[in-house]
Amino acid sequence: MIGSRLAVRRSLALRTNPSGRLLLLVMALLVYVAGLGGVGLLVIDDTLRASEHTLAVTLTLQVPAEASNARIETVLALLRQTPGVVSVHLLDPAETARLLEPWLGSVPLDDLPVPRLIDLRVDPNGKMDLAELRQKLASVVPDARLDDHRQWPQGVHAAVRRIEGILAAGVTIALLLIAVSAAVAARTALMTDRSVVELLHLLGAGDGDIAGAFAVRSVRLGLSGGGVGAVAALLTILALSGAGSIVQLPAPIASTGAADWRVWGLLAAIVPAAGLIAMASAWVAVRRPLAAMP
Repeated sequence: MIGSRLAVRRSLALRTNPSGRLLLLVMALLVYVAGLGGVGLLVIDDTLRASEHTLAVTLTLQVPAEASNARIETVLALLRQTPGVVSVHLLDPAETARLLEPWLGSVPLDDLPVPRLIDLRVDPNGKMDLAELRQKLASVVPDARLDDHRQWPQGVHAAVRRIEGILAAGVTIALLLIAVSAAVAARTALMTDRSVVELLHLLGAGDGDIAGAFAVRSVRLGLSGGGVGAVAALLTILALSGAGSIVQLPAPIASTGAADWRVWGLLAAIVPAAGLIAMASAWVAVRRPLAAMP
């Protein structure tokens, strides 16, 4: 049986078939798209988790600019004694100016009624009564404003989930196109070598042996093209690895890079997946035409 399969593969000049070269390029492109889409899902998920963690441990208190130093010191003491508050930091005018510079430019804060900002770090697992804390702060500084960043707007979550859905759909479509491309290429090669296939039938070759030849050819092309696409995706990730630091986003968007083992695992998994999908699709695609041939 092994000898007959090898003879069938040698008889079908599939390596020189033009559809094979086209399938190789298509495989590389689709694996490239699927790889980048999968890594994009990792980046978005990491960024969302990091942002939620940052917001979960951060509160900001705005004290009116006209508040006296004595009132500010009283507020600081109150905050330090509040259960669940890990640290309290009063931003100095220079720090506040750096925060406002992207919006206001280099404007002296002495000329503006800018509130004093107090940065709070809280225990995300602790139980803090914000309503009670706001009442105590209002008794000291009536116009003080405590901003709770822990509740993200639902629209932000919905937008992130939509982006993840689009990327997941893109990866799924790429994998489906791998199957379609392999099936079309196998059918094309079968029609090109129809006379040879009919001769092999007459010589006693079974449909399984002939379909196996097309399946082996497809899995080789899938692995070869997938390897090229995975390497191209990795090079693209390396080129874009500093994007997060360039735009200076607060979330660690650059943390999911080539050094992340998940990226390597993802790309390594896509390549054999592309080969297996191509092999199965080619096998199924040629079985029915083979059954109809004499």
